[in-house]
Parts: sequence; C-alpha cells; structure tokens
Amino acid sequence: MAKYKLQEMSDMRDEGKRRVYPKMVPYRTLSRKEFVEQMQSYHRDLSQGTIEAVLTDVEDVLVRMLSMGYNVNLEGLGTFSLSLGFEDDKPTEMQTDDDMMKYRKVGVKNVNFNSSPELVKAVKMETDCDLERVMSGVKVIRKQLYSKEERIARALSVLEKNAAITLGDYAYINDMSRTAASLELKEITQDPTSPIRSIGRGSHKVWVKRME
Repeated sequence: MAKYKLQEMSDMRDEGKRRVYPKMVPYRTLSRKEFVEQMQSYHRDLSQGTIEAVLTDVEDVLVRMLSMGYNVNLEGLGTFSLSLGFEDDKPTEMQTDDDMMKYRKVGVKNVNFNSSPELVKAVKMETDCDLERVMSGVKVIRKQLYSKEERIARALSVLEKNAAITLGDYAYINDMSRTAASLELKEITQDPTSPIRSIGRGSHKVWVKRME
C-alpha cells in the first residue's frame, strides 16, 4: 500500500504564506535485480537472463537514438529526451543585442522522462483507492537558519581552509537539504560576479573560490 504525508512548503520568498502539499513516503528503491524478478513473476516462461538482456538492449538503443538527436516515445510508458546545459563559466545572459555567444561549451545535462497519460492513469487507478496517510497533522519545514548572503559567507570561510567543497558540505554547514543546496549553488554559480564557481561534472562536481 502506498503511503503519503502532508508537508509544509518552505516560504522561500518570506511572504508569510504556509502552503501545504502531499508527498509520497516510499518504502525503498527497488534494485534492477528485484525489478527483473518482478517482471519474471508476470512471465514465468521467460528467464531472468532473457529479461535482463532485453532491458540492456533497451538502454543501449535509447542511448544511441538520444545521442543522434531523437526523442524516443515508448507508447504507454512515456517519452525520453535530452536536456542540455552550458559547461563553462561564461555568463548565460547575452551581453549585447548582437552577442552571438561564440565558443560556448555545451553538453548533456540530463535525460528527461515525460510519462504518458496512459501510464499516469494506470498508476492512479492502482494507487488512489488504497493510498494511506502515515501521520496526522502537517510536517513543518524549518525556516532557513541563515540568509543567502550568510550561507555564501559560511562556504567561503570553509574555502579559506580547503581547496573545494562538495554539495554535501554546503548543505551540512548551512543546515539545508541537498535539494535546496543544489538549487542555490546552481543559482550562485550562474552569477558571473559570485565569489564561488563550480568545476567538474556530475558526481565529481565541486565548488571552489572564484579567482579574481
């Protein structure tokens, strides 16, 4: 049975409004092996090795088609597409009306998945009738202990002693969630006047002091 809780949304704009939204409480994340086992329970005439091979082929073809510039629509499941981003520290805003933004490094940022209406409808029918609330009341999200300027200053104080900080470091020293820290660091590094910039990619990305 799927479970949920009601959670207060952070008042990022200090408007004094206390918005509430429902949030899923997942049991855990199924591994690939467990997912294959679940698929075999529907098709016992197929071996786990066969199912694994099909999944691998789907992954390989998706990679090839997406890398060639196609979006891939698996009807009944959803559509896969690529999300791009700049991979340099240059400004993201046009500096003049005739700015051609030459010599920019662009790369894949993420793979988007837009679920099909059929999938959403099927999951909704299976889930809504047994959806259970796990707690009474509303979980309150604490207001940030520090202002944005204070959080940047705390990060810089760490960078005075260390060459770089990670996403986890920034979240920990500022008592933030990793999601909130990631969004804020993205905003900070997009500002060319910011004292902090990022280097590396993906799980190897860290943040360093911008050299003047």
